[in-house]
Amino acid sequence: MLAKGGPNADFASVLDSAVVQSEATKDEDGKNANPEKDLCMKDVDGVKPEMVGAEEAPNNGALASGEQVNIYEFRNIGFLLQYFAVGIIYGGLPATIYGFFLGFLNVPGYVYATAATVTTMPWSFKLFFGFLNDCFPILGYRRKPYMVIGWTLCFLTLLVLGTKPLPKPYFCMAPDGNFDKDQTCNEEARWAGGEFACLMCLAALGYVVADVAADGLMVEFAQREPQEKRGTTQTTIYLVRTMGSIVATAVVGVGMNGKEYNGTFDFTLRFNQVMLIFAIPAGLMIPVSWFLVKDTPVQEGQRRSLRQYLRQAWALMTHKAVFMVVMWNFWEAVIGRINTTASGLVKSEWAGVKNFQNQLFGFVSLMVFSYGLHIVKKRFLHCSWRKMLLGTGIFLNVMDGTLALLTTYDIVRNQYFYLGEQILDDIPAAANFVIGTFIVVELADQGVEGLTYGLLTTVANLGNPFSRAIGNQIFGLFRPNLSDSANYRSDTPEFRNTVALSFLLSYGFSFASFSLLLLIPDQKEEAQRRKKAWGSRSTYGVITIVLLAFAMSYALTINFMTMIPATACLEVVGGSGC
Repeated sequence: MLAKGGPNADFASVLDSAVVQSEATKDEDGKNANPEKDLCMKDVDGVKPEMVGAEEAPNNGALASGEQVNIYEFRNIGFLLQYFAVGIIYGGLPATIYGFFLGFLNVPGYVYATAATVTTMPWSFKLFFGFLNDCFPILGYRRKPYMVIGWTLCFLTLLVLGTKPLPKPYFCMAPDGNFDKDQTCNEEARWAGGEFACLMCLAALGYVVADVAADGLMVEFAQREPQEKRGTTQTTIYLVRTMGSIVATAVVGVGMNGKEYNGTFDFTLRFNQVMLIFAIPAGLMIPVSWFLVKDTPVQEGQRRSLRQYLRQAWALMTHKAVFMVVMWNFWEAVIGRINTTASGLVKSEWAGVKNFQNQLFGFVSLMVFSYGLHIVKKRFLHCSWRKMLLGTGIFLNVMDGTLALLTTYDIVRNQYFYLGEQILDDIPAAANFVIGTFIVVELADQGVEGLTYGLLTTVANLGNPFSRAIGNQIFGLFRPNLSDSANYRSDTPEFRNTVALSFLLSYGFSFASFSLLLLIPDQKEEAQRRKKAWGSRSTYGVITIVLLAFAMSYALTINFMTMIPATACLEVVGGSGC
């Protein structure tokens, strides 16, 4: 979940201005919409939505002055291409993990789960990158130089991955080209995944640097939108990003579906060849970022001193409205996403999911996710955020639990049946995702967009590796071992019960996280009222800093220990002991 916020002297005048009642709102096509007929156009108390205006802001409820930006104009093509390219790498790197780590290398279940987390861990550093964007312009620009730096790092790392020799696979190959899972040919392969995961993490670090810079522009554009349209920019750019992920998923699904990658084809692209393909868009984005991104130069008098910026950052972290969302973002992720380490092996060993089908359903689910974003954009911009999160969260858990348990107890073990849940989950997942970006824009301050976006998204993203570390430790205690593929091939009643218990415990954590929903505002109007009415306390800032420092240190230590062969076997990281 994402979010954003913080007080600023200039923006405070906007929030302190008169709150005017909207006599009529407009829908996305500019036609009049009747709040009395649209339940989602009402506040939770049945009050019509308010719009915040100011001397410096237009009277249409926009949060910032300035002309509304048309992101479809050619001069903004570089802005949209940032998200398309991010989508390719963001979707492509994790898509290779199932076939390469579970199929080719046969890593333990907890290592597989952690590898997926490590490749997205750089999102946890968005706060720092936002700080660099806002405070240290390069050649007079705040955004596009960082895009160039990020894509250069991503491109070079993908080149390294593309030229790095692969180890021999864990299992021996049978005459028909499939793995003979009764014969081991390279015992060391299951501990070789860490090096590849760390390089993928470095490539992700590059595209995240570029993405944070683009997000700063996104918030600037979104705050110029009138209230009834606010949210359109976010949903559009995430639609574009999802389109990029669809392309990457198709490449992996068709190109990397050889039998050694848990696939069915007799031909295949190798893992390092796929990395070279992904290097192409990363390399192209280097000139695109510099020449096709409209980034207003920072004037001499506009540049902030480091002291001034840190003062604004402290004001942001000490504001109660921001603090409540920080607590939601972190604890919802930590508690709600403690997942069993059995998921990957249930998928591959019991459901028999092949790589092509896995990517095919991933492709379809991305299409459904895109449609979900479209539905939220068209129909649910004004609905209660809490009710949407609660309803979609319950739906997600019920659907996932049903299919997981039916597969565990061998009632239905079919890859298409098992993967169907992935598609059904994506409409509510789209709602959950985009609601976070709505909260971000409502609480963001002008001038420190990168920082505010970075703080609240960092907290949310940091919760994932933190919960993965905790999950590895909790589920590493289960016996028989949930991460040993041999237990799934033995498939004893005792082990089925152990797997089922691990799934039920995961859902229990998820349901427990719903108790935190009151921490977030219910809609745009409440977010604005909170920011205007609630005060600040130093305690909030201290708690935020301590929480971030501890969580980041803990998550980095445990997750990267899982990637290092010498420490991956330790019980503290989820192993069975060295």
